[in-house]
Amino acid sequence: MNKHDQIHKEGLIQTLCKAKEQAGAVKVYLIENNRDSEDIFAASLALEHVEIALEHLGAQVPEK
Repeated sequence: MNKHDQIHKEGLIQTLCKAKEQAGAVKVYLIENNRDSEDIFAASLALEHVEIALEHLGAQVPEK
């Protein structure tokens, strides 16, 4: 992978890390406020997809 490609990959990883934080926060909010179980499932699924994408990119993202 050349330098230009690596820069784009790192940018994507940073964006996905932010998305992971937001999806996690939404999930916690929905659970804490006893929201609809379908909404909680959707947030959980979104979080899982972001984590899978990070894994495919080889990102080393610590668990919180």
